[in-house]
Amino acid sequence: MENQNVELMLRTPVKKAILKLAIPTVLSTIISLLYNLADSFFVGMLDDHIQLGAVSLAFPVFMIIQAIGNIFGNGAPSYISRCLGAKREEEARRTSAVSVYVSTGVTIAMSALCFLFMEPLLGMLGTSPDTIGPTRDYLQIVVGFSFALTLQAILPALLRAEGRVKQAVTGMIIGTVLNIVLDPIFILVLGQGVKGAAWATIIGNIVASFYYIVIFLKGKTTLSIRPQDFRPSGRIFKEVLKIGVPSSASQIIMSFSSVILNNLAAGYGDFVVSAHGVASKMISMVFMVIMGYASGYMPFAGFNYGAGNYKRMLSAFRFTTISATGLCVALLIPFVWLAEPFMRIFSSVPEVIDVGVSFLRAYAWIVPFMALQATIMTTFQAVGDAPRSTIVSIGRQAIYIPFLYLFNYIWNLPGLFYAQTAADLGITVAAVLIGIPLFRRLHQMKDQEGMPEVN
Repeated sequence: MENQNVELMLRTPVKKAILKLAIPTVLSTIISLLYNLADSFFVGMLDDHIQLGAVSLAFPVFMIIQAIGNIFGNGAPSYISRCLGAKREEEARRTSAVSVYVSTGVTIAMSALCFLFMEPLLGMLGTSPDTIGPTRDYLQIVVGFSFALTLQAILPALLRAEGRVKQAVTGMIIGTVLNIVLDPIFILVLGQGVKGAAWATIIGNIVASFYYIVIFLKGKTTLSIRPQDFRPSGRIFKEVLKIGVPSSASQIIMSFSSVILNNLAAGYGDFVVSAHGVASKMISMVFMVIMGYASGYMPFAGFNYGAGNYKRMLSAFRFTTISATGLCVALLIPFVWLAEPFMRIFSSVPEVIDVGVSFLRAYAWIVPFMALQATIMTTFQAVGDAPRSTIVSIGRQAIYIPFLYLFNYIWNLPGLFYAQTAADLGITVAAVLIGIPLFRRLHQMKDQEGMPEVN
């Protein structure tokens, strides 16, 4: 299996290799998003916009918990891929073990803080007297078992780092199918509402995590999560954190921006909060599908960068950018023609549907450019370029927050529709400008490489 992974990274034709890595990664991303869509769908069947709004209000906390895992889930794969390309398997094993134990420990500590400050946290989320109860019910369960969310984020990321996308996707499928099966049982049959949605999500994550743990403990991977391989070093933390922290910070800032938007939207009515909660899942789906596609390219790019095969890496960048752009154009269809039917799946309230459609159609303007942003950012991560990776990953949300206040002040509710679109357009332009020096350097190294390009 290890020889097959090396063959895939170094000698399989670039287009075939990227598709083999990217398509399963996209599927795993879609599967992950189905967790949240399933919760919203079955809670929406209650035809209660208060409980639907509670899921939306709790989502930022859910994102922060995932961000903790993503510090290592995004940072470790980049370093591991470069280590494997440079044939430093021992360092890769140590990095994987350190990442799993440290991220789990940090998540447990964060959970304790959330319980300690639960009431102030609920106030910050923008809850109203009607939504505070169900939001608390949802959060207490999710926070209590947040370690499962972290494991379910980092373990498949480690598998993808060494090209084992099939196993990564299988675990995601197991967890998602279980979540979808349990959602209607807990929410509708047992009448637990949002608490049932939380339990279904947690159980799905626990079972998926157990599947991944069995794979690692059976020694079916190059990497390790065994205690004896937990040997931290300054180099491991430096390499993991310089990529993982900016990526995680972006998700944490996204959580705060969601809180800000919910507070601004609440001024126009609870139905606006519910509408954005549903619409944001579609927006997140498109963004994460494109990021998932680019993430499939990242271990390939990192491996070949570590191996010094710059021609092959640049060929992969070109193909990934072009093919991902085609995917973006296809993803415009739900925003342009299917926005209203999508909203009707989750709510029958006319105000919720109308506002949600407005959010979706405003975001459609930036969708065709998302591939370029995602592929450039992933390239920064693959080569370990922390400064540029930080600018793109954090910048997307950092400029979104002032745009929210500015656009809301100038255009009121319609301004909230276009704030994210403007932020994404700005950071895409910035990514291109700051990426030019890196790609010039890669082309110079390619010219000195003296290796035939593999197409």
